[in-house]
Amino acid sequence: MRGATFKETRFKVNKISLAYNSDPEHSKHVTCLALEIFDALKPLHGYGKIERQILEIASRLHDIGWSQTSLKKHHKLSGDMILEQDIPGFDNKAKIVCALVARYHTKALPNPARHQKFAALSLKSRNVVEWLAAILRVADALDSNHASIISKLKIQINRNKIVVNLKTNGKCWDEIRRAHRKETLLVKKAGRTMVYQC
Repeated sequence: MRGATFKETRFKVNKISLAYNSDPEHSKHVTCLALEIFDALKPLHGYGKIERQILEIASRLHDIGWSQTSLKKHHKLSGDMILEQDIPGFDNKAKIVCALVARYHTKALPNPARHQKFAALSLKSRNVVEWLAAILRVADALDSNHASIISKLKIQINRNKIVVNLKTNGKCWDEIRRAHRKETLLVKKAGRTMVYQC
């Protein structure tokens, strides 16, 4: 991270999101959920301000690739587009990590044998990407219908499981189903199963 204040970073990222995002409200909501998960899981991942900021930006921009395609490769395009942006306060390393977090918000998991940009990172940076992408995947699933049905969440960490208590504005069975489908990486990183409760 370098130079600009995070307020300036947020301002620029908001402009990028509004320019390229077909549903900026979804991205805002996913960002809120992702940051709630990040904060609650801090005892497990141990990350701080910089990683939280990277997650915030990746979450806001995770769907901008839809502006370039109607196919199901938007996640890759989102990553590529983040790399092309001038994001104040982000040096090249932070931008690559951010791009990869957005790229891995859906579909394939990080794999150094198949993904060159991920393989080129240090083990420390790979771990950051995996944790942040794992969080973003679940947050995105919890707003899979773009309806903000889940307004807030509260997390309890137990020895063998993570219990996610969901405050909802309606039935959320579909969001829970999708969260279970996208939780694999988070289960691996946290070493615990996931339980969702409404």
